[in-house]
Amino acid sequence: MARSFPGLGLAVVRPSSRAFSSWVCVSSFASEAAALRFAAVAAGRFFGSGSFCVVRFTGRRWRVSVPCLSPAVVVQVWLGRPRLARRLGGRLVLAG
Repeated sequence: MARSFPGLGLAVVRPSSRAFSSWVCVSSFASEAAALRFAAVAAGRFFGSGSFCVVRFTGRRWRVSVPCLSPAVVVQVWLGRPRLARRLGGRLVLAG
C-alpha cells in the first residue's frame, strides 16, 4: 500500500520495540499533509475506524510508522520453536 501512495519518498520495514507486532513499515513523505492522509488511510484500512498511526517530523521529512508483519524476515528455528532473528540476538536479514 505504501508504495502506491502519492507523495511517498521511501518505505522501509524495521524492528520496533513499541509496535505490538515488533515491526513497523516507516514511510517517508515531504509534506505533512501527505503523511497525515497516508496515516489515516493505513490506520483505517488495517486497524479499523478510530485507529491511528504515529506521524513525526524528523528534520526534513515526515515519517509514518505502521505496525506490520514482514514475510521477508528470516525465521530461525531454535529448539523446535520459530523465533525472529532479532529476538535471538542475530541480525535482521531481508530477502530480496
